[in-house]
Amino acid sequence: MISGKKFGQVISIFALIAPFFFPWKYVVLCAVVASVWNPPVALAVGLLFDAIYFVHGASIMPVASVWGFVIMLISLLMRRLARTYLFVS
Repeated sequence: MISGKKFGQVISIFALIAPFFFPWKYVVLCAVVASVWNPPVALAVGLLFDAIYFVHGASIMPVASVWGFVIMLISLLMRRLARTYLFVS
């Protein structure tokens, strides 16, 4: 049986490797799941995705990095709220 911390590490590494092998929908799913255990993984995956696939002139800003930052902020907020409500009650 794999522990929660070990699963978080494994899924984080898998999320960082996913942009090289999977379509963007699966990469987003992996990044969201990994951000439950380690929120900065979403930003790292967004930066990596933009470094690999960003085309200059196609958009004004790197969209994957912005979405990675948004997912990271949401996961940080959810972790803080979950810790507050679960451990105080």
